[in-house]
Amino acid sequence: MEAKPCPFCGHVGVSVIEASTFRWRVAQCNGCGAQCGEVRVQTMGEGNREEWERAVIAEAIAVWNTRP
Repeated sequence: MEAKPCPFCGHVGVSVIEASTFRWRVAQCNGCGAQCGEVRVQTMGEGNREEWERAVIAEAIAVWNTRP
């Protein structure tokens, strides 16, 4: 999934980084640092750490793309 440009500075680069704790991620503009809401990383159940990280990155970008 590709991230939309930042609504504040227009930069097209977005990184998904650790948020308030290791269980949360947030998409952040590489230009101005604007962020979207936090999304939680799955830490138990089916799958493995790599799968969970890929899923949370996709979810964080989806949240970034649907921000108001």
